[in-house]
Amino acid sequence: MKLLVFEYATASGIDDPEIFPEGKSMLEALLADFSEFDVEFLLSERFSDIELKSPFSPVLIDTPIDAWLRENLEGFDACIFIAAEEDMELYRLTRIIEDSDVLLLGSDSEAVRLCSDKSETFRVLRGKVPLPETYGADDLGEVDSRVIVKPSDGVACQGIRILEPGEGIDVQDNMIIQEFIEGEAVSVSLLADGRRALPFSLNKQNIIMNNGSLEYDGGYTPMDHEMMEEAFRVAARAVESIGGLRGYVGVDLILADRPYLIEINSRITTPYIGLRRLTDRNMGRMIIDAAGGRLPDRVELRGRASFRKGPSGMLVRVE
Repeated sequence: MKLLVFEYATASGIDDPEIFPEGKSMLEALLADFSEFDVEFLLSERFSDIELKSPFSPVLIDTPIDAWLRENLEGFDACIFIAAEEDMELYRLTRIIEDSDVLLLGSDSEAVRLCSDKSETFRVLRGKVPLPETYGADDLGEVDSRVIVKPSDGVACQGIRILEPGEGIDVQDNMIIQEFIEGEAVSVSLLADGRRALPFSLNKQNIIMNNGSLEYDGGYTPMDHEMMEEAFRVAARAVESIGGLRGYVGVDLILADRPYLIEINSRITTPYIGLRRLTDRNMGRMIIDAAGGRLPDRVELRGRASFRKGPSGMLVRVE
């Protein structure tokens, strides 16, 4: 099988310190896990001199990914990639691959669309899983508690603001307003086959509050918590409520009086770089199986991996 792999930021030449370390590290993890296949991966010519841990040599490109894919996809059997939901990038690239004859090792475009727009995600999941209360811009003056304002298509903690009661802000059309829930920020990693979901790890998220904004600073996996099984049930129910989610999926939650769903990431997320080092099974192979409709009975993890941002990538420590 000839496999195409790419990560949007490193393939596009986006040198953003907020996303580059995670993107680079997730790309390296994927390339390591697919080392048994005939792999080509994309890298922007801008990053031709970066140190990248890979058993493969990159295909250097200097054109937009969309154009490159349309011209070259026919030379591959399958594709797996990582991209952010911001500006519907993940959705747009998924559509391009779907329109070809290449096997997509991930979620279908409709599932990606629903998960990329948080307003749509909450509309679909309302009444199925616990969700934060959502407000309209006109409601702000009547809310007497903290709220979170964030982009509907945001990624990680980018663009998130925390407002105190009575504090005003110019809310754009693409923003959503929700109650601020005090609790622990976590995520659940799952494998999904388009209908069923297998949650296999609860992951701690280190979130830093800085002058009313939030910053993601890594975390560790797996995490022990008294609500773990309940968090697994909520995450699995959410993923199974949106048909077409396949391969690796991440679900962000807040653990308070119960687990509250924050968002679904229809793509590989940062804990992957730690999880792949805690199981004796190849995560890449499990993603291929899940995308093809075959879920394992369970995924066993041994030890714990912590990860945080470094100057040129995520720093991972396994205990």
